[in-house]
Amino acid sequence: MKILHLSTYDCGGAGMAAFRFHKNLEARGIDSRMLVLSKHTEDPNVMQVDKSNYFSRAYRLASRVLLKIRSNPDYYFVDQAKSALHNSIDCLEEMDFHPDIIVAHWISHFVSLEDLYQMHTRGNIPVIWYMMDMAPMTGGCHYAWDCVGYMSQCGNCPALYSGSARDRSSKSWRKKYDCIQQMNITFVPASGWQVIQAGKARLFNGKRKEKIMVGIDADVFKPGSRTDARKMFDLPVDKKILFVGSQSMKVRRKGIKYFLEAVRILEKGENNKDNIIIVSAGDITVQKSLQRTAFRHVHLGFLNGGELVRAYQAADVFVCPSVEDSGPMMINESIMCGTPVVAFEMGVSVDLVHTGVTGYRATLMDSGDLARGILQILNLDLTDAQKMSSNCRDFGMRLSSDEVQVDGFMHLFDEILTERCY
Repeated sequence: MKILHLSTYDCGGAGMAAFRFHKNLEARGIDSRMLVLSKHTEDPNVMQVDKSNYFSRAYRLASRVLLKIRSNPDYYFVDQAKSALHNSIDCLEEMDFHPDIIVAHWISHFVSLEDLYQMHTRGNIPVIWYMMDMAPMTGGCHYAWDCVGYMSQCGNCPALYSGSARDRSSKSWRKKYDCIQQMNITFVPASGWQVIQAGKARLFNGKRKEKIMVGIDADVFKPGSRTDARKMFDLPVDKKILFVGSQSMKVRRKGIKYFLEAVRILEKGENNKDNIIIVSAGDITVQKSLQRTAFRHVHLGFLNGGELVRAYQAADVFVCPSVEDSGPMMINESIMCGTPVVAFEMGVSVDLVHTGVTGYRATLMDSGDLARGILQILNLDLTDAQKMSSNCRDFGMRLSSDEVQVDGFMHLFDEILTERCY
């Protein structure tokens, strides 16, 4: 079986997830290749598009900057009708690799639906689109917030400050719809939250949808000695540690506003403030705000893979205040490390965060409920805390391990190829 992955990058959040999936398929004996716009790994089976085959970098950058200026950054709008390629068929021919199935991952700024359609029709190749956010189901935005345009055909797009039913989002949506309806394409949501969204998306009408969660390496993200992890960061072993982190805390959808409100609520409570330490990772935005709270705060900056695992292991609870997200993957990672999670009811928390079992799932955008959940986890006695940690690992292994992800896709591959034969 030959699988071709399309991904804008082979690094970063979504790009690294795609690369890891590619490597796990190789480990199962699958002939797996990646085609990316920008390559950062040394893997010989990851191929970067020949620079002669895509439009000039200056042109693409200028188009992105202009659209960014004219759109609301909260929605992360990308013109999905635009392609970085001169000719998608030439790309396949140059690879000298004829896949049985194409898996599209995060492909913004790289390939369009028309590119996918051309690749599909060239060799009658079934396509799977692995959904990392809402981009596959909209006319351009990656995060729709309260907009329900994707349930019909977009237009009047708040991301574009538009009052026109025939704006850029609507035209892009129509092009995607025309391609999708003529394709053998399967959409794969990575969470129960996305399943709900995909069920409402008109673009997906009549198309197969199968949920398969993002896989986490269980041999890397695993429970470990809390004492050793705290010593690594010079953190006290006799305090309660609340861990929060993101690469982009200043982005509104990451919900830092609600986290800070929850911290202020905790400050007003009767809990022992000297017994709680807030540990943060990622950009420095959160550090400046937390320095003004009554709790001791330690900022770790950006962490590599091993350091991140240790941060989860060191914590009593990981808090994810995201309010508009299809993941985030840090929830999967924390759960796999046996660290309970407090998160709002959105994204992958719907699958992995269960109140009283693996953490606390708070009402969306309710800072008071978020604070309530944090306090509930921090106040667990040793026996209940150990039980919850064990529950987390069990849930992670059952729902979000690399093995479960690969098994799900192998089953899907077999079904798609069997159906194509008839």
